[in-house]
Order: sequence, then structure tokens, then C-alpha cells
Amino acid sequence: MSGARSPVGGRAAWAIFVVAFVIAAIAVSWRAQGRSTAPTRLRVVATVPPQAWLVKRLGGDRVDVDVLLPPGASEHTYEPTPQQVARLADARLVVEVGHPSLLFERRLLDAMLVREPQPLVVEMVPAGAASPAKPHDHGSDPHVWLSPRAMRAAAGDVEAALERLDPAGVPLYRANLRATVADVDRLDSDLRRELGRLRQRRFLVYHPAWGYFARDYGLQQVAIETDGKEPSPRRLVELVEEARRAGTRTVFVQRGEYARPAQAIAEELGAKVVALEPLAEDWPGTLRHTAAALREAAGG
Repeated sequence: MSGARSPVGGRAAWAIFVVAFVIAAIAVSWRAQGRSTAPTRLRVVATVPPQAWLVKRLGGDRVDVDVLLPPGASEHTYEPTPQQVARLADARLVVEVGHPSLLFERRLLDAMLVREPQPLVVEMVPAGAASPAKPHDHGSDPHVWLSPRAMRAAAGDVEAALERLDPAGVPLYRANLRATVADVDRLDSDLRRELGRLRQRRFLVYHPAWGYFARDYGLQQVAIETDGKEPSPRRLVELVEEARRAGTRTVFVQRGEYARPAQAIAEELGAKVVALEPLAEDWPGTLRHTAAALREAAGG
């Protein structure tokens, strides 16, 4: 279920990238020959930390999971180094988001698909899936993992891939899938009950990462940043006026980012700035924390 592949960067950089990966793949093959009698785990690459949570829940001790995006990196601007990708040379499964705006995924797969055997690829975003963008939202929101509905669907796809690559683990994978789906459904039910009571359905964010989450729970995300750009002075004034009419008392930002427009709007409104983390590996904790923050922002 892999999406379109498109190389990123200049030809010279690309050549270095591929050569490093091929050399690493050969080295991995030699190492594998020397340890063929030892039990091995299935090597899996998850491109963002929340996907690692899913793979570990499903695979248990039969998988080793590497996360491509390091802590503190931006999912929009990060590019993997040749050395980093080389360390993933023996991965047999890649679990990616599959959204075209995540260029680091494209570069990773372009490199990995030059060697044999090619890894199996599972995407969270089906080809042609619509973005939940609204007016003034990011036009290409890749944060599909913030939707329990999407995570539940991805669980089935990842489990099927694990079965295909490791038939001996089928009983474990199927049992873990049932438990994981039950946990995701319970979380979804809790969030629907908690967020369904909110009188204020609109929330203001700097970076529009919560479109899929908002869609699942009938909320409206209003973003300060649009298509990766800060707002114009005119748009900034409009946002302040809209937020004041709506009674907005909280401006949400992504943890680790400093956004002057968000701070300026908060100061103008007498509101506070609250950080959320859409990339934490503790995926259930992320969504529960977000729901609690939205409830508090809406006045309880």
C-alpha cells in the first residue's frame, strides 16, 4: 500500500544517499550470516512516534521498532541523513503516514526501495484520502494519527503485514490486535463523551495539527498559520476579532515551537498559551491530555 515516490534534493546528494544505503545493506547481510542461528526479531521502521506505539502494541517482543523522526524534530522540515537511513537497512516493514507533505518519508522510501528484498510498506493515509482542512486551516494536514478512527484502521493493516512477514507470530498478533482495537474503541468512546459536552466547539491553534482530531469529535480548529506561513497583519487583526467574539481564552501551540503571532494574539485577548504535543509516542495519553486541555479552555 505504498504511495507515490518522488526523490528529494540534488543529484549529488541523492547519489551519496543511495550509495551509503547500499553499502549498509551489504554490511547487514554479512552480519546476518554470522548470527543466523540466533533468534531474531522483526525489524520495523515507524516514521513518527505514535506509529511506534501501535507497532509495539501489536508486535510485542517479536518486533524491534526504530522511529525515524527524532525527538524535537519537525515532521514538516526534517530530512533523514544517509547515516540514519543506513542503520535501518535491514528493516522488513515500514509503517508510514503516507501524506505527500511529509517529504522525509518519501526520501526514506526512495532509498530503501533500491535494495532487495524490499521492505513491506503500510500507509495510514489511503491514496486520494481527503484532508480535513477548513478555511484558514493548513491545506495539507498530515496528522492523521491523531484520529482514533484512523489509528483503528491502521491497526488492522499493520497486523496483517506482521502476519505476512512472520507467520509464526500469528496467534500473538491476532490477540494483540483484539486488545488494541478494544483499547482504541474505549478511548474513542471516552473522548466522545468528554468532548461532546463542550459548549465551545471552536479552538485556536498556531500550527494546524489537529484537523483530523477535530473532525472526529465535531470541533472546529482555527489556525493562525496557513500553509506554513505566518498570518499577514490584516489576517492577524481578523483572528483577534474572531477570537474575541468567540470568547477564546486559550491559544494552543505545538510543544517546543515559539510562535510570535500566537503570543501576540494571546496578549491581545488576555489569553494563555498552552502547549500540546502531537508527536509523543504515548498516543492515548496525548489524546486524553488534549481533550482535558480543550475542556479547560472551554471553561470546564
